[in-house]
Amino acid sequence: MTKKYSYIRVSSIDQNENRQIESMKSIGISKKDMFIDKLSGKNTDRPKYQELKEIVQKGDIIVFDSITRLSRNYEDIKDEYQYYLKKGVFLEFIKEPILNTPKERVDDIVQIALADVILSLLAAFAQKEREDIRLRQAEGIALAKAKGKFKGRKTKLIEGGEEEVRRNAIIKAYNEGTSIADIRKTYKVGTGTIYRLLNREGIKR
Repeated sequence: MTKKYSYIRVSSIDQNENRQIESMKSIGISKKDMFIDKLSGKNTDRPKYQELKEIVQKGDIIVFDSITRLSRNYEDIKDEYQYYLKKGVFLEFIKEPILNTPKERVDDIVQIALADVILSLLAAFAQKEREDIRLRQAEGIALAKAKGKFKGRKTKLIEGGEEEVRRNAIIKAYNEGTSIADIRKTYKVGTGTIYRLLNREGIKR
């Protein structure tokens, strides 16, 4: 039986996902079929997204508010889109319906090429917008630091005692290639906390 799911993403725990939830409800998707992450779109290493990716079957439909909810990384958008095409899972984008995957086979090479160009352009814009946002944030932080007003968000994993041991173990596990999902399960810590810890330490994959 064909199932219809939705994937909802906001970039941080401070942002509100209610608008996307209400939008999905308005097209008949129940809350139990919504998968929600509060994480950056810089890659696809997000627990609820990966969970959804594992359960969808051929013929199922995933609805996104926008292509940017899937990812803000050019290569990831292209790769994920092709993954679902090959798997026979249909994608729908409320804000960019032109990207909706066709329900029937398309043999017109010009139409195929045009769809690929549009996907490439929107994927590029999604990544560029993320890069611009990061640049503005960095500039804002630098300005606030210069004025002595910047106070970085603290993680729950602080220096000293057991917390420091756990913090160091998380950093070591990440550097050794352990996924965020596995770290979260092993050390019983939220994904957002892990990312903030890694960002604070200046660690990048």
